[in-house]
Amino acid sequence: MTEAFSHRFDGLIWKMDIYEPAELLALEWRTTEGIPRFSVIHYSSGQLLADAISYGDRWWTLAAVTAHQVLLHHYPQPNQGQTSALAALSIDTGKILWERFNLQFQELLMEGIAVKQGFMGANDISVLDSYTGHTRISRTKLEKLRPLQRSIQVAQPTTDTPTIPLLAHTALAGPYFRATSGTREFWAYHVHQEKGFRLLLSVFDAGKIIFNECIVDQLHQLLPETFFLVNQQLFFIRNNKQEIVSYFV
Repeated sequence: MTEAFSHRFDGLIWKMDIYEPAELLALEWRTTEGIPRFSVIHYSSGQLLADAISYGDRWWTLAAVTAHQVLLHHYPQPNQGQTSALAALSIDTGKILWERFNLQFQELLMEGIAVKQGFMGANDISVLDSYTGHTRISRTKLEKLRPLQRSIQVAQPTTDTPTIPLLAHTALAGPYFRATSGTREFWAYHVHQEKGFRLLLSVFDAGKIIFNECIVDQLHQLLPETFFLVNQQLFFIRNNKQEIVSYFV
């Protein structure tokens, strides 16, 4: 495997979203004061298209990314899990394009942005135009619309064990994490070190190990999530949640 890119930020990575048609990865990261910043990477080239965009107070957070915009939604009462506003920022300029209030972001669709408004029934949604924020469809059912196709595969913990032994001189800490792509198997696992843990990644192809390296070192605790795959790229976070790394697989 060869490295596609790595980017380190001046704060902790909190959230991510991927828009596969344009090969974009959006990240929300937080400064030491807890202020959100938003960055966008063209992940197949590794180009940083937008960096450290700021907007509003700390309760604006990443909702999604489209081909041209970062979508943020707002929590008016941080102790509740319900948002009430949506804003679109330009990836090119970082400037606000539009805002809408009294609605909740649901998901991106082929038709636009699905949102729910307070006066609607439990299963009703509206659809906004992503360029203008205007309502394209005032009331419909989600099942009548077309979801975006996503190939994201998050490595899942498993009780299975690799067909090729990996632990010769050290003890496993926690479960194995596994994902597959074509003929390749990807196994991530933690091992003990003198102080804390390391995360290792092994890749099998046709019964042979083609990659076997430590990808995250000096961990104080086990990671609940280890890596994810999108088409022919693998992504993981390291350096105390401040760096995103990708490999071509």
